[in-house]
Amino acid sequence: MKIVFSDNRLGGLLGFRVDVIRHFIEQGNEVILLAPKARSQWDKVGTMVAGCRVIEVPMSPHGMNPIKDFGLFVKYLKVYRKERPDLVFNYTIKPNIYSCLAARLCGVKVIDMLAGLGYIFTEGGITKSIGRAIYRFSLRRAHRVMVLNRDNRDFVVKGGYALRERTVMLPCGEGINLDAYPYREEPFEAPVRFLMIARVLYDKGYREFVEAAKTIHKSRPDVIFELLGPLDTDSPTRVLPEEVEQDVKSGHIRYLGFSNNVPDYVLRDGVVVVLPSYGEGLNRSLMEACSMGRPIITSDIAGCKEMVEDGRSGYLVAPYDSQSLASAFDRFLKLTPEERRQMSRRSHQLAIERFDIRLAIDIYEQIVEQVMKN
Repeated sequence: MKIVFSDNRLGGLLGFRVDVIRHFIEQGNEVILLAPKARSQWDKVGTMVAGCRVIEVPMSPHGMNPIKDFGLFVKYLKVYRKERPDLVFNYTIKPNIYSCLAARLCGVKVIDMLAGLGYIFTEGGITKSIGRAIYRFSLRRAHRVMVLNRDNRDFVVKGGYALRERTVMLPCGEGINLDAYPYREEPFEAPVRFLMIARVLYDKGYREFVEAAKTIHKSRPDVIFELLGPLDTDSPTRVLPEEVEQDVKSGHIRYLGFSNNVPDYVLRDGVVVVLPSYGEGLNRSLMEACSMGRPIITSDIAGCKEMVEDGRSGYLVAPYDSQSLASAFDRFLKLTPEERRQMSRRSHQLAIERFDIRLAIDIYEQIVEQVMKN
């Protein structure tokens, strides 16, 4: 069987779906990756997923330009007419739309994944309304639509984006390789580090994190607040570098930049992983933190709350609320080292129970069997 995986970033395929891609290659399938060219990622394909091909599909991940988007659709159409794949997996908005439509015109089976409700769903305006209409048109033509939490599935069905019988929920998210994010028990006797891991966006809770840090520093200036993740240049909710620089100068946060070696930062004594996001599919950084046994403080929303047993492995906080976040920080700071270690152990246990990549691969296999049979 010839299978295509399409994303708006090659890094998305190599970072989030590499184990699934490897699995299908090992099963004897011919695999093709479709994504924009990114030299830093392009060179890694041979070592990370040996045996697959990569075809460049230029696109801008954000924004709507009718001329460029039509060109993207034509590019997909040419690829599918030439390659004649049996099955296409699409991830992110533009592949979900244009790759899906092109594949269906070529008689190819299509599975779209809606990893989360992005800005196209959460913002108003005529442009976004048009975008949602196009998205609805394309998703209804996919053979299956994968979602990562119950709230998103309900949104997709009630909004008419997909029929309920064609939606598939991955309760384990996209899964993670637990061996790649090893658990190591820490004594939790070092100064506490609240580490936010995310792209630097307002809708990831950046402002709430900074404001909560300011609140805690009034009484506990020794506590460390760190931010790990890339500055985003395209997203409409991006935080400008000048604002981050100013917040760093104030002394309330430390910006660590971007790293491909997240465990180097997480597996330090005293680390608590934080994500006060406004909306997620099923956040991967939090799953990785669970695997490594970090207590987690995150928003009480779909896509985040699944990673925490409130009060046992971390704390859930109200989204958009810096005071709720500061209160959770304060609660953790009052715990004894042994209570913190108990949280750490429970967090790791959740990863074993819920997020093992093998659970996700089993669901992928079931979807493929159903779609190809029909």
